[in-house]
Amino acid sequence: MFGIDLDANPMTRFADYFRGIRFENGHLHIASTGAVIAIDKPFRKSAWAVLKLYGYFKARQLKHVFTRPKAKGTLAFHPQTPGPWYNIWYVTQLAGFKFTDDVSTADYTFIFEDKTFSEYDKNFADGSDTRLINHRIDDISKDHVAEVFESVFGYNLRIDPTIYVGRGIRKSNSNGTHDGIEMDFPIASSEVRADQTYQRLIDSTFDGTTSEDLRVAYVLGEIALVYHKYKPVDDRFGTHYLNVDIKSAEAVFSGEEIDLIHAFCEKMGLDFGALDVMRDKHDGKIYIVDVNKTCMPVLSLGLREQVAAQKKMADVFARHVA
Repeated sequence: MFGIDLDANPMTRFADYFRGIRFENGHLHIASTGAVIAIDKPFRKSAWAVLKLYGYFKARQLKHVFTRPKAKGTLAFHPQTPGPWYNIWYVTQLAGFKFTDDVSTADYTFIFEDKTFSEYDKNFADGSDTRLINHRIDDISKDHVAEVFESVFGYNLRIDPTIYVGRGIRKSNSNGTHDGIEMDFPIASSEVRADQTYQRLIDSTFDGTTSEDLRVAYVLGEIALVYHKYKPVDDRFGTHYLNVDIKSAEAVFSGEEIDLIHAFCEKMGLDFGALDVMRDKHDGKIYIVDVNKTCMPVLSLGLREQVAAQKKMADVFARHVA
């Protein structure tokens, strides 16, 4: 079990964030997830954004070292320690928690495992009074997300690639791959790949030149905010954003849609995380295409907007745990 002890040696704590990460042949290899990330220009730009945000929080911590308010409680992470490139790192600091490694004495334990399928020991907290967060969500594969979506919303996202006629999407069933490919269907059964999922094409190109996504920040039963993201049409599955606006749930969803999103998160077992939602311009319906329980900030935002977004999430987090 790992946690972030803010009173520990700073160098030890900083090194702990990079446990299981190695650099090799111009790529970043993350042991916990198996992800391999190219150290290219977009990565360097994102890394710089993380460093600026991290620097802001460290400066803020030093500024308040003598006036730090009483902690709202202690919080531990299990089985992984989130680094300062995850939302929960910032949110729990802003919400006023003291971090600990000891789950047996922690008031709250956040189950943090950056994997598609969780493998942590669900009985690890037996005999402890710790309150668990995100302990119910153990499968965020694309197939499972689509299955839960259909059961809650009543209409489908998945297609049978051997029967469906028209344009659709093939992408990895694992989380965080950003490898979606548009295809014409149907295809022969021999072409169907077991590690891929097949979905209908959600057309959110309302102006014909950009693709729009809605990233929902879900915090303990409440939609804290929505990132309205605009991407190039030819890179709709990537992480290159032309522009991002921060909006309220009511500004982009109907009351019925908000109720359905809450029901979906409850059935998924999600307490804290992000949903990627798309609205189809042809039928007007929303589709939840991805769930992330270890979400990162939208790094294309400026520092001021980044901090404001984290504070919104932290306020909701603090209010609900209180």
